[in-house]
Amino acid sequence: MKEIDDLQAGKAGEYIVCADLILQGFIAYPSEQGLRYDVVVDTGKRLLKIQVKTTRKPYKVPQRVNDTEKYCFNVRRCGKGGRQSYKESDVDIFALVALDTQAIAYIKTADIKQTMFFLPEDGHVNEKGKHRLSAKKLSEYSLNYIL
Repeated sequence: MKEIDDLQAGKAGEYIVCADLILQGFIAYPSEQGLRYDVVVDTGKRLLKIQVKTTRKPYKVPQRVNDTEKYCFNVRRCGKGGRQSYKESDVDIFALVALDTQAIAYIKTADIKQTMFFLPEDGHVNEKGKHRLSAKKLSEYSLNYIL
């Protein structure tokens, strides 16, 4: 993937989320600049505000035995330099996007942590050949999880 700046990476994530929602049969569109959310989706029952957080690829995360590659999202911070935090009334759903695979996790605001880690979609396993139970993949958090 060609190197793109942070603004373009964020925009790409927003458009991936809009496309994903539209392909699921929802009406979705980007919001205006300066709002605390990036996408609006019409579920047929109500409008939901979605804040999109995007990462380009997984990064090495130090572990006790071996380093693991994981997607890392710093979710709760917003504003210039991350000096502010989201309030529950600002956003209904967070969409966490991995640009390299275009995988998306949809998570209710109440379930969001400050920093969140996810395994890559290719299914990393431990040295004994078993999947780690505590680590999740982005694709395990579909919009059906919320609605």
